[in-house]
Amino acid sequence: MLDASAAIEIALDGKAASQLSGTLAESTEVIAPELLVPEIVNGVWKYHQFAEFELNKCEKIMELAVGLVDRLVSHREIYREAFALSRAQKTRAAYDMFYLALALREDAVLLTLDGTLKKGARRAGIRVG
Repeated sequence: MLDASAAIEIALDGKAASQLSGTLAESTEVIAPELLVPEIVNGVWKYHQFAEFELNKCEKIMELAVGLVDRLVSHREIYREAFALSRAQKTRAAYDMFYLALALREDAVLLTLDGTLKKGARRAGIRVG
């Protein structure tokens, strides 16, 4: 299970990319909620806007990051679980709970660089990689 922070880190070949890529290579299937795509677009837009990445570089990063996922899961399948987690956690934006809901449903390890999301995942009993 992959979130946008980890996907972008891999696509940028950042400090944690090797470890994250190794974990993905051991997976039988990489999944994410559909939310991953707009979050990748938003993250890459920030690199373009504030770090002045050129458009062709942004395109490549987005393509690589989205391409890491084997299966995007519709929000319609997990919105009730995401809402329940939002009520229980009380500390995260509701949209991030889609990652936790899917990880719980699929008994998946969550790959993220988001420290707050990691804490929420651990509180929910989700393994974090």
